[in-house]
Amino acid sequence: MEWKVVVANTGEDSITFIDLKRNYKKENISLLSLLNRKENMNLYLDSQPIGPWDLVKGSIENKIYLANAYNNSIFKLDINKMEIEDVLVVGKYPTTIKYYNGFVFVLNEDSNSISIVDEKKFRLIENISVGDRPKDMEIYRPSEKIFVANNNSYSIDIIDIINNKNKRIKLSNNPIKLCLEKKYMYILSYSNGGFSDYSNISVFSLESLKIVKSLDIEGIFSNMVKIKGDIFFLTSLQDGHMYKMDLGNNKIIKKIYLDGMPNKIFWDGNKLLFITNISKDILTIFNISNNKIIKNIKVGSEPNGIVLIK
Repeated sequence: MEWKVVVANTGEDSITFIDLKRNYKKENISLLSLLNRKENMNLYLDSQPIGPWDLVKGSIENKIYLANAYNNSIFKLDINKMEIEDVLVVGKYPTTIKYYNGFVFVLNEDSNSISIVDEKKFRLIENISVGDRPKDMEIYRPSEKIFVANNNSYSIDIIDIINNKNKRIKLSNNPIKLCLEKKYMYILSYSNGGFSDYSNISVFSLESLKIVKSLDIEGIFSNMVKIKGDIFFLTSLQDGHMYKMDLGNNKIIKKIYLDGMPNKIFWDGNKLLFITNISKDILTIFNISNNKIIKNIKVGSEPNGIVLIK
């Protein structure tokens, strides 16, 4: 299982595997079919969908963890045997999942909480309260702190994992996406409570815990990723474009039309971006070296989270 992209398809309760080494060969896997194969699975499924939203790779070989927004659960999935090993109920509407140092962290948007799960035992350890309507979460490994973007609270929560302390930083905008790099955190927000046609990118010092730069940019952006230097890529559900931005020079330097509603964006750390499109049901593979689309691949309905397996 090397060099495969896995996409969570929220709208049809499936995941799509795409093999980057075998001419983008793909396979759609129904999560319901996997559950039906599993005997004695301690999970109650009513008529509601599962809603796979985000996924992450942990430390255990061939295992990924899937956050299911509609079913309020996470799956432990063996991608070698292609089976669901276990299911754990977490908070309401889990939409972000991260891994760090033997633990799986799940951000529950409707419960205003983070669920912490022991990876090996696959047991819930505790739930930590955060602000109202959390939209994103990042873990800063050097200081072992969790940063949470609280959209409705106009704030960032900083959770000290070691000392079990929580500090809240108030903002003037609604944060929706965080990027961490070295001594700074980059915050994408909606401006003016989302009632204007502007977004905001703020640079937050992890040393002073203060915003050192704030830039309003025209357009409503749903996601962003920081690559090398001051270069960012942002997606817009509003106009179907992806934007390349030079934050150092405070300007958009390129606008790429992707059609539909491009949303989640993932960088492989080299030259490829992977972008899910929730209205076109495609995964776009984009080369940042020449700013060109390599391929659009049909996946499942309403694709969201992306993980790369090396």
